Amino acid sequence: MTRHCHVRIAIAILSAALLQMRCGGFNPANIDLSRGPDAPHAGAESDLIRAIRPDTVGYILYDLDKKRIVRAHNRSRAFIPASTTKVLSALTALDVLGPDYRFSTSLSKKGSIDDGVLDGDLYLSGGGDPLLTVSDLMDLADALKNEGVTSVSGSFRYDESDLVGAPCIDAGMETDVSYNPGISALSLDHNAITAEWKRDKAKTAMEIFLTPDLPMHSAGISAGKLKENVRFDYQRNGSDESWLLSPEEDRDGNERLPVKRPALYTAQVFAKICGLRGIRLPRPEPGKTPASAGDIAVHRGQSLDGIADLTLTYSMNLSAELLMLKSAKELAGKAMPLQESACRMARHFTGTMPRVRWDDFRLVNGSGLTVMNRITPEQMAAILIYADSRKYNGRKYRSFLPASGWEWSLLSRLDDPDTAFHVWAKTGSINYALALAGYLYTKSGRPMAFAIFISDEAERARYDADPDRRSRTSAKKVTAWMNNSKNLMDGIVSSWIKEL
Repeated sequence: MTRHCHVRIAIAILSAALLQMRCGGFNPANIDLSRGPDAPHAGAESDLIRAIRPDTVGYILYDLDKKRIVRAHNRSRAFIPASTTKVLSALTALDVLGPDYRFSTSLSKKGSIDDGVLDGDLYLSGGGDPLLTVSDLMDLADALKNEGVTSVSGSFRYDESDLVGAPCIDAGMETDVSYNPGISALSLDHNAITAEWKRDKAKTAMEIFLTPDLPMHSAGISAGKLKENVRFDYQRNGSDESWLLSPEEDRDGNERLPVKRPALYTAQVFAKICGLRGIRLPRPEPGKTPASAGDIAVHRGQSLDGIADLTLTYSMNLSAELLMLKSAKELAGKAMPLQESACRMARHFTGTMPRVRWDDFRLVNGSGLTVMNRITPEQMAAILIYADSRKYNGRKYRSFLPASGWEWSLLSRLDDPDTAFHVWAKTGSINYALALAGYLYTKSGRPMAFAIFISDEAERARYDADPDRRSRTSAKKVTAWMNNSKNLMDGIVSSWIKEL
């Protein structure tokens, strides 16, 4: 293990016995992928790999019926997993919290209601629901209205203490992209807002506004030129946030932007909705809900198996991080920051499968939005083999994953008649890192678990060091690498389906 995540590879005998009983005789502690082939198979595999540096690609193909490795290359080399990390986050949540678990968001009060006035304090408390929506907040506002409340004489507090949040998922990624939002136990609608800009009627100036329009943030035009292909500059001055549009933007448009302070954002949206219902709330302030507060209403989100399905199908970063944070809290008995939670999640697997080689296995978050995570093909395969032994409300884990030629990231991949629906897998992509991990059925009907990674760490390091990495020249180079790698990856997977 690296210094980022020192993982103790130990498992109690009782825990192993319980796992064996739950898995119908299958004991994950016996998974051992240390033997088998580790060189490209003659034919399609070796021919395709010639088109790329062999050390940048690694894969493993495991026959689930015969319980043996069928194909492998660089199976013990660590690669950047990107969004295939979500395979681990969703699986941990299903294991630890259970498929029927539901996140809750509560509205509570301390004090009495007299003539429409809550003589006391109001609390909005988050439990980490990844899919809380403005419609859910409207339901909570209606519940407050039904209590007869029209105003609050005390304070309005928002409580995000259930989990340890962060202003973004990865500080090394771009600050203005919606897929890198803040994280909080009190999150709302993927923690993203919409910026819209258009020319005024005289066509002399650009007008810009944010939806929702809240006190915490404002929008305007940047006084200085922004870098190439960068539309927005984010600035924060104390409690005020500003999104400043590039002055070179000359066409009407809109863009989703990340929320940096999700709990405050959620509280301000709730106050806005309450205003629509004729309820005046004080300015939201942070605060922990006291044990003596009484519930007005509790919103319970959808069951975790449904959240896991959506998270894996649509590769939702915020959802994956919240699933990991909640699961790690359950495992450790306390709320922890992202990196500590990721280490605790890693231990969930290393402790369960002690015979697997966990060298160089490293997790710093649960979504894969980072260049720091590392996993080997055989480590991912072991996790997939373990996942295949489980059932969640009667569902096999593979059914949570997108199907080739049909869903989201696999809609236009492996979609010809010989491969469509043969692959059920999670994709992953970060510039200069590509991944695909899951299950496939060969033409002869053999079920396989597989993982394939392509990572060019040298190119990624150059990309990260480039101050103009979002330029058109850089983007063109990245696109060429990604397309070439994707064709190589799909070619290898297609050969497995058709030849085995």
